[in-house]
Amino acid sequence: MDNKIKELIEKSKNKDEQAFSELFDLYYDRILNYVWRRVLNVEYAKDITSNTFLKVLKNIQRFECTEEASFNGWIYKIATNEINQYFRKQNKYHLIIDDENNLFDLGDDNKAAEEIEKKIDNDKYNQVLNKSIRQLKPIYQDILHLRYFEEMSYKEISEVINKNETTIRV
Repeated sequence: MDNKIKELIEKSKNKDEQAFSELFDLYYDRILNYVWRRVLNVEYAKDITSNTFLKVLKNIQRFECTEEASFNGWIYKIATNEINQYFRKQNKYHLIIDDENNLFDLGDDNKAAEEIEKKIDNDKYNQVLNKSIRQLKPIYQDILHLRYFEEMSYKEISEVINKNETTIRV
């Protein structure tokens, strides 16, 4: 794990708001993009991302820096749990996109969200791909998104979804 991240985690555990703010800045766009790819709605993605960081803040005292990339795995695990909770509440495991104009309701307040909108507008293939992925069981969606969009190692993915690394590879 990067020494800077370790230092920020330790400072955050000691209630250093500036350190947590830096952690937030380092991870916000990545988590928002990951969440958005799963829920395909920017407003929900913002809410889920906010909930993720609230849980990180609340539970950072219990986080132990034990192995490389474990904070990365930990924060993605929280985000994945929040996404799954969203789907359980919404009962929308199979979202079908009929009208690409209904994908976004963006305000001007979020640069990352605007970048997402531009990427999707410029890449219709992404819509078809996401629509296909949505037909899979949630666990397979998690694995595909973490591996190919977030470019995580099999080891990191196994940490996020609590499955054996060999199982993830298969």
